[in-house]
Amino acid sequence: MANEKADVSRTEESSTPASHGDAYAAQKDWTVEEEHAVRNKVDRRIFPMLCIVFGLSLVDRTNISAAYVAGLGRDLHLDVGSRYNLALLIFCVSYALFDLPSNIIIRRVGARRWLSFLICAWGLIVLGIGFVDDWRILIVLRTFLGVFEAGILPGAVYIISSWYRQFESARRMSICIGAAQLFLAFGPVIAYVLSLIRVGNGKFSHSWRWIFIVEGMITIVAGFVSPIFLVDFPEKASFLTDRQKYIAVSRVSLEKVGAHAEHVTLVESLKLLWDWKIGVYCIQHFVVASSIYSLNFFLPIILRDNLGFSYALSQLLCTPPYIFGNILPFVIAYWSDKHKLRWPMLVLQSVSVIIGLLIAMYTKPPGVRYFGIFLAAFGTQANVPATLVYGQNQTAKIQKRAIVAAAMVSAGGLGGICGSLIFRSQDAPWYFPGMWATIALQMLYSVVTICMSMHFKRMNRLADEGKRTSLEGVKGFRYAP
Repeated sequence: MANEKADVSRTEESSTPASHGDAYAAQKDWTVEEEHAVRNKVDRRIFPMLCIVFGLSLVDRTNISAAYVAGLGRDLHLDVGSRYNLALLIFCVSYALFDLPSNIIIRRVGARRWLSFLICAWGLIVLGIGFVDDWRILIVLRTFLGVFEAGILPGAVYIISSWYRQFESARRMSICIGAAQLFLAFGPVIAYVLSLIRVGNGKFSHSWRWIFIVEGMITIVAGFVSPIFLVDFPEKASFLTDRQKYIAVSRVSLEKVGAHAEHVTLVESLKLLWDWKIGVYCIQHFVVASSIYSLNFFLPIILRDNLGFSYALSQLLCTPPYIFGNILPFVIAYWSDKHKLRWPMLVLQSVSVIIGLLIAMYTKPPGVRYFGIFLAAFGTQANVPATLVYGQNQTAKIQKRAIVAAAMVSAGGLGGICGSLIFRSQDAPWYFPGMWATIALQMLYSVVTICMSMHFKRMNRLADEGKRTSLEGVKGFRYAP
């Protein structure tokens, strides 16, 4: 274990691109051991609660699919027309609209207080869903669920990018989101267990209600204890000494001379958004979110209607693909950080989605088709953290990273709308239009990523040759293609 930590430390010590790594080493006034100690302390403090919080948010936004097959669809008549699709997409609308405002607030209020408020708020919403008797009330509550969950993912991305250097972030983002997705992996199993609860002969004898009631209560408890464990930004970190706080702030800012943190107004935020590259990052995350939302929302239904499994088995069989999808991303993210390359990882994972869906659609044995779902789950899950890190790594100015994260996650909310609409009930049990729409989007993702990365490589080369004085307006910064 000690040797493994030493290897990781050596890798991270060389994580700054060679073109400006010497400048970083020349300006820092702390030892390697001090930096390692700070980084390890930050790792232990940041990730456990972030993983739990994001894991709960994934479970609470997608447990509607488990509740649907447990009786929610029948009791609230969601199987009439497009009511179920509306319940899915309305969450994504409010989620997309409130990402950017939330990330503006988080810098001013502080991560600990703001995220704790959001956790308690959405926990109350989930709890309330367990008591609804009308599909219209469900729509309203799903709208507010999107409002309060909107700040979690961009907030987590912003926090990680504020604490870690450029080529330390991919593996850590993969750890954070990958660990959170383990909650999602076991979500169907937990939902099945909760659906066995029945109380009395009235409304609480309907098992789907207990999925929301119990999971909502768990989230509320997490919200009340989260201020103890969540951290603020480096300059506000109370768990570090003054010396450690100085190192934590300086080691990130020295990579990007002139990239100082400052509060920005709404008008300034909109000006920072006026960058064509942010539009490209948003397209990437739109595709990623569309694919993962459609898989999360419809996988239990596809397993039941398409592959013919029972309710119980369709819930239980959702778990293995998600677990598989959380193993390889850690390895690939480590390779990406070590070799300072992003695009091969992104494209490989996108292609795996395409291959997996083709296998699921056009092979006959249920086991082989189920294997295709494994590949699709791996690619969709792996590219969530990888794509978010890609956008952050190309952004030099600290205050702009919050805007980039929020814009990408907002685009992800729009992708969620797409994902909730392309799999239509009238296309059951094969869902060919939804499958092919997802494949087309993944092809677009691969092409956009390759073209963008080649552009970044060219810009880096011009900067190294002295033909460009700076990139992103910051001296010494290099893109991470």
